[in-house]
Amino acid sequence: MNLIKKELYIPTTKDKRVIRVLLPDDYHQKDISYPVLYMHDGQNLFEDETSYAHTSWKIHETMTYLKKEQLIDQDIIIVGIDNSDLRQFEYAPFVSKALMEDMLKVQIGGLGDVYGEFIVKKVKRYIEKNFRALGDYQNTYIAGSSMGAYISTYIASKYPTTFNAVGVFSLASWFNESDFLDYITYSDIKPDMKFFISIGRFESSGTNQKKRNQEYLNNSRNLKRTLEEKEITDIFYIETDDTHNELAWRKMFTQFIIWLLKK
Repeated sequence: MNLIKKELYIPTTKDKRVIRVLLPDDYHQKDISYPVLYMHDGQNLFEDETSYAHTSWKIHETMTYLKKEQLIDQDIIIVGIDNSDLRQFEYAPFVSKALMEDMLKVQIGGLGDVYGEFIVKKVKRYIEKNFRALGDYQNTYIAGSSMGAYISTYIASKYPTTFNAVGVFSLASWFNESDFLDYITYSDIKPDMKFFISIGRFESSGTNQKKRNQEYLNNSRNLKRTLEEKEITDIFYIETDDTHNELAWRKMFTQFIIWLLKK
């Protein structure tokens, strides 16, 4: 596996953050440049031993399989940015409006703008300087799960000429959805921006499970409606019977990559 790890300074935690760069299997055999997909929760993407749930998205195995079966006709560089103890603050630009009795004990959010600038102005520039990476709008993508889906959508909206496609897995925007949707509504995102949105019907397993499941479903449905009102036409939307975990996102990542790199 062509997985390279690099540490870059990030101002939110005032220390270095691990960046994981998965190069295509044939990267060293071909002299071509590749599109780039930026993702969050980097520890969970490639290796089981570093994953929070001890099982990863197995992205390398998925990419190898899709290429072998000729389900995609191009490859891609995938960059995973590790999370930190400030994950719930970095992955939300707006401070939460209310505490949820079984999910949040403190108000979260507020560092999303700093984190987004770190990705666009530091991580992206490092990747394009050190690897054969295509850095133009048409070949730059961003994706994540849960709050990672939330911050992916926000960053793509804040930098509308940077990211052409967004992968939104199990969107968690319930803690300040109104601010989030207002931002999308008044953003300058382009009509040709593409969105892949997947959501499970059984995302939550905690207290008030039925209520939480509906909140997650509403988050994705409301985002889809808001994007349609913005006249975004390339939206892949799917509701599944999955839950809120890496196994579900691993499965949906396969569909996402086929959709993203479709022939």
